[in-house]
Amino acid sequence: MESNKTQFLLCLLFLLAWLNRGTGYTLSIGAILDTRSRIGKEQIVALEVAARRFNTSSQVLLLNTTEVQSTDPLQAVSSAEQLIQQGAQVIISTGTWPQILGISDVGKHQEVPIISLTSSGFLNKPFLVQMSYPDSDLVNCLAAIVKSYKWRRVITVYEDDDYGTVSGTALLLSHALQDVSVQIDYSLVFPPMDLESYYASTIIEDKLNHMKERREIISTVYVILRMSENLVKAFFQEATELGMMHNGSAWICGPDITTLLDSSLNSSFVSNYMQGVIGVRPYVNESTTEYVEFSNSFQQSFKYKYESNNETTFNPGVYAVRSYDAMHVITLAANKSERNNSLLVKSMLESNFTGLSGLVTPLGNSDLIFQVINVVGKSYKEIGFWSNSSGFYNKYSRFNLNASLSLEQLSVVLWPGEATNASPAGIRTLKISAIRNSIWGEPKRIKLNGSTIETTSISGFCIDVFRDAMTRFNREISWEFQLINRTSEFSYDDFVNKVYSEDVDIVVGDVTITSSRAEKVSFTEPFIASGIPTIVPIKRENVGWTLLKPFTPNLWMTIFFLLFYNFCVIWYLEKMTRHLTTIFEAHEIGSFYSKTVIISWLLVVLIISNCFTANLSSILVADQLKPVVDTSKIGCDNDSFVVKYLENALNFNKIIPIEDPKEYSDAFENGTITAAYIESPYVPEFLSKNKNYAVYGETQMLGGFAFVSKLSFYFLFLAFVFSIIN
Repeated sequence: MESNKTQFLLCLLFLLAWLNRGTGYTLSIGAILDTRSRIGKEQIVALEVAARRFNTSSQVLLLNTTEVQSTDPLQAVSSAEQLIQQGAQVIISTGTWPQILGISDVGKHQEVPIISLTSSGFLNKPFLVQMSYPDSDLVNCLAAIVKSYKWRRVITVYEDDDYGTVSGTALLLSHALQDVSVQIDYSLVFPPMDLESYYASTIIEDKLNHMKERREIISTVYVILRMSENLVKAFFQEATELGMMHNGSAWICGPDITTLLDSSLNSSFVSNYMQGVIGVRPYVNESTTEYVEFSNSFQQSFKYKYESNNETTFNPGVYAVRSYDAMHVITLAANKSERNNSLLVKSMLESNFTGLSGLVTPLGNSDLIFQVINVVGKSYKEIGFWSNSSGFYNKYSRFNLNASLSLEQLSVVLWPGEATNASPAGIRTLKISAIRNSIWGEPKRIKLNGSTIETTSISGFCIDVFRDAMTRFNREISWEFQLINRTSEFSYDDFVNKVYSEDVDIVVGDVTITSSRAEKVSFTEPFIASGIPTIVPIKRENVGWTLLKPFTPNLWMTIFFLLFYNFCVIWYLEKMTRHLTTIFEAHEIGSFYSKTVIISWLLVVLIISNCFTANLSSILVADQLKPVVDTSKIGCDNDSFVVKYLENALNFNKIIPIEDPKEYSDAFENGTITAAYIESPYVPEFLSKNKNYAVYGETQMLGGFAFVSKLSFYFLFLAFVFSIIN
């Protein structure tokens, strides 16, 4: 009896198994991954964990993986064809864009959906489904960070393959930076680093030294777009040893590097070579139950599979999470497709659910959230978040729709060099050439500390103006002064040429803006207006008859005639009234008409006296000094542009160069020159020391005194604009 029951149960189980075989759906999934990198290892383990997680009695997932050891498109195509021959119904792949292009062509021909885990957004194929993080969101996040700190020039760094896969993303970054008015100073592009560490270090060192030697590169803001694990370690080590991770620099890294902070980059390397780095990566909510379960399974599988390969950390990164969600997309779409591959692709593209990596929409309609972190000590801290719709925010400002925060407002950032007081200026130390002895000004006051010059002890009008302008700029800019003596063999034009030849960055001194100089270099806003007035000697006249000069002889005769006429009228009127015998009788005037005449005369006398006083004052002040105008022999400063200006603009022929300003008075006295043309800022000093000269005629206006620089020093122009406005 017991034996019959056992036979019945076995028959029932076989029947149920046969019925289940008829209704179950086995989905064969192929994977083409590069497991040479940490990211590739994480992706393959995540796919295996997902296959076990979503494997059910009604949907059996069979995962068949193939490792690709190169960027050769033919190898990738061959691997895809082999997987399809083995029954793969869906292929998940990473690789370069030629590899993805070749695999997608195979998928189109065989009507097999291809899911891409790497960026290839410019490819639009019928059976290709993009599951990579959108590059457009990444570059917008990087550009937003640069804009937040008001940097205007950056250096982009990335590792490209033989087919320019990353160059497409770099082009997107360039456009995103242009949209926020940021210029790329230099693009540092590395070839694929599949070499030994010694050769990789040599290549990196050569490229970094070449970049440092180029004076036109002024930015110290480095945006690292993409790098392989091997290059990251060698690059940051070389950059630190070359002194590039210094105070005043800024380093912004994309997800390829940031995700390694939780995996292959050990704490010792991070603390020694990556202090102050800002990193961005897609945000993953690690507090959900589903993520915790995935993380535990992932760590167990990764440890079991790769612990023997010198892997010491087993946490999943953002790319592992995205691979897990890619498998989730396949399982959800397979339930709706009814074993039709065309419907399977359509269902994948229409997927819209919340996975471990956030909202998953292969069509790219999601608002991806990026987490911004700052490397501090042996690990990192969270600064905040960024998304296209909300900008920068943190957990306190997330629901404040009116908040418009910059990254600087979210948290205190530790910068390279362990600086926390202010964000870096983003430019290298400026080399400034200061004119030690101008033509007219007194020499710069300098204090020596031993045999070196203390930058803070150098003073002078132009240098003080420069320092004041720099204080208006809200960044701490470092510079070093190089004092150069002006000699007969080293003129102002030579100072300008030093900027043009990029020997120095800025020239500080009394340099006049001219069109010929502006063709080579740029100038700041002028801090002093300038022109060229005519200086002539003056002749002092004899003051003996000065009291008679206010009126002309005819006017003097008219005044005396009116005085005599009034005298006669009053005498006649009084005589008719009192029958006087003399006009000197000492009693009051009795005639009304006489009083009227006297009052009228007093008014005339008042007017005459005021006019006399005014004219006499004018004569005493100015008219005694008569300019002697003779421009037959013109004197001007030898070391200036004035000589050419007088020849070309004013057409003077006989021009006498004056070596020293003290020689002007001697040249006037001995007749060497009859007039002088001196730039207007120097004229008050000349007239204060030489009393017998004056400015005559109109002043020929010039561009003014300004500092010489390259146009790339935008901050200097802004600083002077702020100074002028204030």
